[in-house]
Amino acid sequence: MLKTINIITTAALPWRTGTAILPLMQAYHLAKKKIEVVLYVPWIPLTQQKKLFDSDYIFDTPEEQEIHIRAFLPTPDCATLQILFYPGHYLLKAGSIFPVRSLAQIITPCDWLILEEPEHLNWLHPFNRYRIQASRVTGILLTNYDYYVRHHSFGRRFFAMLLNTYNRWLINRHCDDVIKINKSLLTLPRSSFLNVNGAQSEFFNRHEPISYSKSLYFIGKLIWAKGFKELIDLLSQSEQREIDVFGTGIDQKNIEKYAKKKGVHLFLKGLSVKPAEDLKDYKIFFNASRSDTLCTTTVLALVQRKFVLLPDDPSNDYFLRFKNCLAYRTPQEFREKLSFALENIPEEDSLVEEFAWEATTERLLDYYRKNTPKEQ
Repeated sequence: MLKTINIITTAALPWRTGTAILPLMQAYHLAKKKIEVVLYVPWIPLTQQKKLFDSDYIFDTPEEQEIHIRAFLPTPDCATLQILFYPGHYLLKAGSIFPVRSLAQIITPCDWLILEEPEHLNWLHPFNRYRIQASRVTGILLTNYDYYVRHHSFGRRFFAMLLNTYNRWLINRHCDDVIKINKSLLTLPRSSFLNVNGAQSEFFNRHEPISYSKSLYFIGKLIWAKGFKELIDLLSQSEQREIDVFGTGIDQKNIEKYAKKKGVHLFLKGLSVKPAEDLKDYKIFFNASRSDTLCTTTVLALVQRKFVLLPDDPSNDYFLRFKNCLAYRTPQEFREKLSFALENIPEEDSLVEEFAWEATTERLLDYYRKNTPKEQ
């Protein structure tokens, strides 16, 4: 019988990234099932917090940050959810947080250990011995590192080949099985596809009228890897040359310059602290990224009953069956889909109910039951 779960991830609020929010919501909803859950998140020094977090969210102690994290949850004082911190280091050029010591020495014994981004967690400490503490270790692959390396680094193909080889070795060494949230991720033994993403209840618009008083937006990191060149190029050739952009990132200034050069107006809104409220009146989410896997911002747009404009790319295959997904292959198709979205109203789509966290949690528990030997 499953009684204890440990989840380790590579990011934590107030950094509003998928690897901070997705594991937190998984942990919370598993804990609501009366399972004892411990979520391990990184603690970074004050000087690094100032580089990564908004100036309004700087913490002197892990306890202060835990209060902030719990405030994000529907029930902050969930008794069966424990949040613990491990020492981390933020590298600005990599845009990532890395553990500074062996994680296997920190975690408590558990029935099931979930490693969110198992390759990332173990890059600098490849000889962790998790199985001493855990009966079962599952890795969840969240990031397409191959894409990032091939498109946004030096020595692209050679380094990508080396990284993929190293990542496969790390994952096979540390994980009994692997969940992939996109089929385009690494090919691995004992791996299977499973949608473990979800949306908070406030994003669901069930039969409620929406004003759609605003047209086009993007929300995410302001980095080139999120498809900004394609986004700007396509808008520059369309009838819609304006878009509201929520987020910040290291490439923001260069993205602004490129947009100005192409005659596209990016209205920068900064970080969205309350995205369900900030985005509710928009009609169209344009996400030109090809680096994402099961993109959370796309999930939230579909759940909020918006059109989503995105490239017909393997990274987006999962979304193509949804009514309000408008996928394009060429600039001409993009313009046609954009015109359609501007002139029409998104439909209600019952398929989005699979993104309710209650449904996502049941899928995850069902996965455990089906893939765990009965003696465990």
